[in-house]
Amino acid sequence: MWARPVTERDDFDKIVEGLDLNFEFPDEPADPLPIDPPAAAHTPVEDAAEVPFYREVSTTPLIPRHRGTILAWCGVLGAPMLLVVWTMIGQILPRPMLAGAVLIFVAGAIYLISQLPEHGPSRSDWPDDGAVL
Repeated sequence: MWARPVTERDDFDKIVEGLDLNFEFPDEPADPLPIDPPAAAHTPVEDAAEVPFYREVSTTPLIPRHRGTILAWCGVLGAPMLLVVWTMIGQILPRPMLAGAVLIFVAGAIYLISQLPEHGPSRSDWPDDGAVL
């Protein structure tokens, strides 16, 4: 109904005239590749012994031993929890308490960030980019 006669060449014909449009498919599927047997499994102990730069790292305790770090964590976690609990109760928190909670949170966060270990040229393993477990 809206088809035009094919007597003239349009832009699409010019684009596809140089393409290799061979759509012939094989009658039979190709033979599957042979499956190689799995390689021998290595244990982590063997792999660790083969890697020359592997080193043991001492574990850090889950609970910090310094009083300042414990107080900072209590401030960072406790101040938002105070605000959440107070909101769930449905009471309006006085402005001095709100300001105090915000200041305690900020002070605790700054203290914890300042206590992060330095990873720079002063450390013996400085160019190490691996994780510390």
